Amino acid sequence: MLIEALLKSKAVPGVITIAGDTPVAEAVAEMNRHHIGAVLVVDREKQLLGILSERDVLRHFTECARGLTAEKIMTPRSRLIIGHRDDTVEYAMRVFTNNKIRHLPVLEGDRIIGIVSIGDALKAHLESLEHDNKMLEDYVTGASLVID
Repeated sequence: MLIEALLKSKAVPGVITIAGDTPVAEAVAEMNRHHIGAVLVVDREKQLLGILSERDVLRHFTECARGLTAEKIMTPRSRLIIGHRDDTVEYAMRVFTNNKIRHLPVLEGDRIIGIVSIGDALKAHLESLEHDNKMLEDYVTGASLVID
């Protein structure tokens, strides 16, 4: 399965973004409101600046009380691993595992087209395995045969 198909199948389409000068407390409230673990940080032209994740907030928790903004603790664009619509879900799973990350922004050129979480990838992979297993069971038992 390609990332493009996974993005189309997500229960909550689109991407939640915030400005770099958004206070961390507001960013956390936004993540809670949407039940997500990360938000993309963008500039006024909606160009990706970085990602703010739960881990970023926890890493800087004691500093957050002093009114930090998202851009002060986000993972910057220069350190992000970016996904593309024609990447496979299996590739994304390897990226998550090898880099110990949970979110993969998906870009087309400089335009943000989505974000994939490790949970999204795992769900899609399990559904694919279940489908393949059902097809094999049907083949072995003859359930898929049509007899005239």
